[in-house]
Amino acid sequence: MLSAPRDPDFQIDNFPLFNLLCTASAYSEEMSSAIKQLDLDQSHWRILMLLADKSPSSVSELASRSVTKMSTVTRIILRMVDCGLVTRSVRPNDRRVTMVHLTQSAEQKLDRLQRVADRIYNRAMNGMSLQAAEQLTDSLKHIRHNLSQSQYLDS
Repeated sequence: MLSAPRDPDFQIDNFPLFNLLCTASAYSEEMSSAIKQLDLDQSHWRILMLLADKSPSSVSELASRSVTKMSTVTRIILRMVDCGLVTRSVRPNDRRVTMVHLTQSAEQKLDRLQRVADRIYNRAMNGMSLQAAEQLTDSLKHIRHNLSQSQYLDS
């Protein structure tokens, strides 16, 4: 059985959350190198992927789905507008809501990015069965849900 940090048998290299952090960092570094060649950064990549899934999206939806503060997403969107990657409009039935749309230029970059991301994903999952990958995804969703319910400073 895996041990928790206060357990005398605790080993950081066998701690799931440490391995999750290291894996996320390795993926982030690999993607950063790849997307830099397309004159983009991680924040642009994240928003582009979310918009590829659902365009248009509101700024608040993008903030929620990217697990990023609304003010940060707003600044990212403004930079992306300046780069010609997205456009903004107001929601017709609620003018307080800003909607973000992919541009044709962004769709072309996104196609190239997704091909690179596919290669990185396939290398990351090399040797892992579909069932194991699905179980990993389910486990990560479960952990994320648990942490969103957490009262970690309750003494």
